[in-house]
Amino acid sequence: MVVDVDYVGKQQLKNLLKQFGNGVQLRPTYLVSSGKGVHLYYFLQEPVQLYRNREEVLAELKEALIRRLWNDTSSIRPDSPDIIGIYQGFRCVGSQSKLGVDFPVKAYKLSENRYTLEDIKASIPSCKVDLAPLYEKPRRKSTVTLEEAKELYPEWYEKRIVQGEPKQKSKKQGGTWVCNEALYEWWKRKITEEVKAGGRYFSIMALCSYGLKCGISEQKIRRDAYAFLDHLESLTEDEDNHFSRADVKDALRALKGDRKRLSTIASREWIEDNTKVTIPANKRNYRRQEAHLYLARRKKEDMKVIGEVVKEGRPTAERTVREWQESHPAGKKADCIRETGLAKHTVYKWWKDINNENI
Repeated sequence: MVVDVDYVGKQQLKNLLKQFGNGVQLRPTYLVSSGKGVHLYYFLQEPVQLYRNREEVLAELKEALIRRLWNDTSSIRPDSPDIIGIYQGFRCVGSQSKLGVDFPVKAYKLSENRYTLEDIKASIPSCKVDLAPLYEKPRRKSTVTLEEAKELYPEWYEKRIVQGEPKQKSKKQGGTWVCNEALYEWWKRKITEEVKAGGRYFSIMALCSYGLKCGISEQKIRRDAYAFLDHLESLTEDEDNHFSRADVKDALRALKGDRKRLSTIASREWIEDNTKVTIPANKRNYRRQEAHLYLARRKKEDMKVIGEVVKEGRPTAERTVREWQESHPAGKKADCIRETGLAKHTVYKWWKDINNENI
């Protein structure tokens, strides 16, 4: 199990080594210097077979370990841990780091330790990850022959074999459904307005997921992804961490995998964790969407009848900037960014000069 901790300075490295020595943090088998961060390798006593029923549990355990190791003593940016999955690749030891050819990736052996997953869990205070599913054997495929199935399950045989109807899957089993294209357009706005450095790569993966959910063609998803390249590169905060065309191409590899699986694995929580974009859950009070929207509209109309002020929709970024300028005639862009919480590029996009024209 490998954990990546970024933005590690000299003092942060000293803190980590001290905590490994006094038992505050679990000592890794190897520590790898990756350039401006470290990769912590925890060797296991026995290999873990990656059956699909185990992926979610292992991902939860790894996330808990990342949050334990990535903190205000180990990273200059403790509030932005990269929650990466169990299949994440890392720079190969001996290869070039982001700092250039003079700074290769190096590995340092810290111990002979090999751990069990229970050891890793025990090192994380108050860890509530249930490891029980890891010991459940995956279901075996049925040994019933097609001829036997014809006799045992005649209705199934008629629909699936004779009529050729496709297998119906639930969401839990990896099935999916087609959403309104507005969801896809909504995420494109999120990329423009809210995604920051650290969430750029996964924002493109989320674009792929939303595109598949909404039945968008692969060609359009790819075209839209590359259209965001200049914007995402403009968010670069570290000269050693630019966002390139190769990053977009790599993120788009998600389209070549199991499409239905991608569209269901990329849940609201997964996208929030990896893109750092807040996505509030829909609250329908257990009603169907149609019923929920009907009651919401009725409530709004009733409020209008009794004379209450009703807000018509969420204020756009443009309106927010305009209203701030009207109430602060001598205000500066920096003040607007700080007080509204909008991104710098968003404020600059909608800012108007004294002649009321776009700059």
